[in-house]
Amino acid sequence: MHIKMKTKNLILAAVLSLSFISCKNDGKENKEDEPKAEVKQNFSIDLDVITPIEDNFAIYYTEDNTNNFTGEKAIWGGLKAQPQSQHVTFNLPEEIIPTHIRIDFGINNNQGDVILERFKMSYYGNTFESKGSDFLKYFLKNDSVKTEIDDIKGTIKFLKNPKKYYTPFYYPDRTMLDEIKTITK
Repeated sequence: MHIKMKTKNLILAAVLSLSFISCKNDGKENKEDEPKAEVKQNFSIDLDVITPIEDNFAIYYTEDNTNNFTGEKAIWGGLKAQPQSQHVTFNLPEEIIPTHIRIDFGINNNQGDVILERFKMSYYGNTFESKGSDFLKYFLKNDSVKTEIDDIKGTIKFLKNPKKYYTPFYYPDRTMLDEIKTITK
């Protein structure tokens, strides 16, 4: 009887051990089956904006630590005219690591007020993101374009000049250059 009891205990212990091992393996299999977040293999800039008129925005970049921007190093993105927010992504070629970037908010002379809600830079899984209301902390003010900052909504509005059209373009401030270096290390 003593041997039967030992055998039963041994079998019970083996069954319990297998069930614990099985539970642990189930958790591991589920984690492996979960889709992984896509890591972009290039430098990209995302903007969430509202534009009342269809337009094209541009990101100019340099790789030589200067702000000598040219059309050969520009990425363009089209936007539709709509009263709600839209997302536009500018993907630089894989081999490009910019040292400076300039953002141009449109080329349409009839463009109305443009609202920036958010901007984000990404590089191989490293990101920097900021709300629109902080835009002028990272880019130099353009005296030709008036802006309104709404801290509550977290936005910046680039106002159309009713007398003369000025392209709203912005050169990077030192803080933006530091953020670029941080995410591209």
